[in-house]
Amino acid sequence: MCPKHENNKKVVGFIIMVFTIILIIKVSYELKWLDVASGILKLETSKKKSIQNISMKALAFIGLIGCEEAFIFKMQNMGWAFVKHYGRGMIFEKEGYEILITKKHYFNRYAFFEVTTREIFDVI
Repeated sequence: MCPKHENNKKVVGFIIMVFTIILIIKVSYELKWLDVASGILKLETSKKKSIQNISMKALAFIGLIGCEEAFIFKMQNMGWAFVKHYGRGMIFEKEGYEILITKKHYFNRYAFFEVTTREIFDVI
């Protein structure tokens, strides 16, 4: 075989590896795995173990399960008034705007709160 052919194979293999890594990072970002992982790390390394704000892509918070009161208090400190529970989420109101914050559980230990309404970020 020609050494040039071997070098081409190595370059193509390297390019495929780089694109695969980029694709995995992009999918993780879109599915919020990186948000959840960084939030869990912040929560576990925090001394006060309360709600942690994680915001790579969307307005999101993470806390231990059973921390809804602490989350509502944090939102009240940001100027949002709790209105009511709505399914697995909570409705908050501020200056005439209402947002629905959904809650997901991860690993039966963490509660992940998130609002993804784009137009509300200007108000927050």
